[in-house]
Amino acid sequence: MIEKQYHFSASIGLARLASTLVRISNKHLSKVVVEYKGITVELDYTLESIMDVMSLDIRPGDLFHIRFVGIDEVQALQLIEDQFGKMNL
Repeated sequence: MIEKQYHFSASIGLARLASTLVRISNKHLSKVVVEYKGITVELDYTLESIMDVMSLDIRPGDLFHIRFVGIDEVQALQLIEDQFGKMNL
């Protein structure tokens, strides 16, 4: 298991963050979980997952966690890190 903490920037918007996370989670076998204020959302490639992340209502400036669990967790983390770098998160 790998867990990372991220700082949410208003410049990317919550919808873009949610869709990016769900899209990336679909490319790996590992479970990807977003946690914010004690509420967790397990991601899969569905509209429901996007809505679940958006319902967390992560605010600009707040911290949230992403947990990766599985055989390709390092690769999933790297892909998210790469995408967040491009989005200046």
